Amino acid sequence: MAQAMAARAGTITRGATKDDAKEAPRREALAQEALAQEVLAPKAVAAKPSARDEVAEPEDGDRQFVTALARGLQVLRVFRDAAEMLGNREIAARTGLPKPTVSRLTHTLLSLGYLVHDPEGERYGLGPAVLALSSAFLRQNSFPQMVKPFLQDLATAVQAHVALGLLDGLSSVYVQLWRGEGQRIVLSSEVGYRLPLARSAMGMATLSSLEEAERTALMTRLRRDGADAARLDDTYRRCAGEIAERGFCVGIGIWHQDINAVAAPIQAPGGRGHFALNISGPAFLLTEAVLREDTGPRLMETIGRMRALGIVD
Repeated sequence: MAQAMAARAGTITRGATKDDAKEAPRREALAQEALAQEVLAPKAVAAKPSARDEVAEPEDGDRQFVTALARGLQVLRVFRDAAEMLGNREIAARTGLPKPTVSRLTHTLLSLGYLVHDPEGERYGLGPAVLALSSAFLRQNSFPQMVKPFLQDLATAVQAHVALGLLDGLSSVYVQLWRGEGQRIVLSSEVGYRLPLARSAMGMATLSSLEEAERTALMTRLRRDGADAARLDDTYRRCAGEIAERGFCVGIGIWHQDINAVAAPIQAPGGRGHFALNISGPAFLLTEAVLREDTGPRLMETIGRMRALGIVD
C-alpha cells in the first residue's frame, strides 16, 4: 500500500518523457527545500488566532454568560501548540484583551495548573490541567479511535496527511492526525491545530454538513470576523456542489498557496459534533488532477468502508 515518493511523483503528470523522469529528483529536491523554508516551519502556515474567533462577550444580552470565564478560556485558545511560550503582551495582542486583564487571567490560570511559566517567569505555556481536559474528551468520544486504523491505512496509501477535524467556533480543530508510513515530506500541523473555516477545504466540508439555519448564522459570523463575503460565498457554493455530486470537495491553495487538499464531511454515530476529514499535502504532489481522480475517490472509498461497518453514519 505504501508507495515510494518517486513513484508517487511519477503518477502526477501523465505522458512524462524520459527527460522529465531525469529531472524529477531535482525538482522534488528543490520543492522540498522550498517547503522546508515556507511550510515546515509551524508559524509559516499557522492561522493567526483571531480575537473574535471565540466570543468573550455575551451576545443578545445573555445574562447567564460569565464573561470572566470566557476570557480565561480565550487566553488558553491563543496557544498554537503545547510547546509555544507567550508573554502577557503577546497574549493581549492575540486576544484583544487589555494587558492588566491578561495579567490577572494568566496568574489565575497558572495557580490552577492550566498554564506553566518559564524559569524567568515572564512567558507562559499550556499546563498539565489542559491535558487532563483533552484526555477526558477523548475518553468520552471514542470516534477518533474507531476511525484510526482506516485513516492510517489511507495516509500510507496516498503518502499524505490525513486529519480528522471537529467544528469549534470559526475553526475546525484537528482531533487526530495521521501521516503515511515512509512519508518523506511532513507538514507542521499537529493535533490541536486550528484550520479557519473560511479558508480551508475542511472548513467548506464542515459548513456543508450543517443545517441551513446553523450554517447561515456561522457564515454571518465569518463575514463579521473579516472573511471576504464574495469569496466565501463563491467558495462555499463550489465546494457544496462538489460534495453533493461526489461526496468530497477540492481546495487548491485555499489555506496556503503551496498546499492542496481534499475534504469530506462525516457523521459520528449519534450525531455528536460536526466532523470532517481532509487529506493535504504539497501542491506539486497533490495536484488538482490527482485530488479529483485519485485522492478524493480513495477518501470516499474509505468512508464507505467505515459506513458499512457502522463506524460512521
